[in-house]
Amino acid sequence: MKKRIQRTASAGLNQANVGLCTYAQIAEAENLGLNTVMRLAKESGALVKIGKTARVEPKTFHEYVMKNYRVSI
Repeated sequence: MKKRIQRTASAGLNQANVGLCTYAQIAEAENLGLNTVMRLAKESGALVKIGKTARVEPKTFHEYVMKNYRVSI
């Protein structure tokens, strides 16, 4: 199971054909901590709660991060 997650993360979660992801998958793909991913997922509106399970919509998450945290020089 872990190898499958690593392949998905290394393939890039920003592609449109990827469905919902766990916090851990987003954290690994974006090289961020879990708490940061949880906070940003809420802020961005990318958080999807299914019962007690939380998932993140990667495209919305990535677009929010790039729009609000990009540093222009």
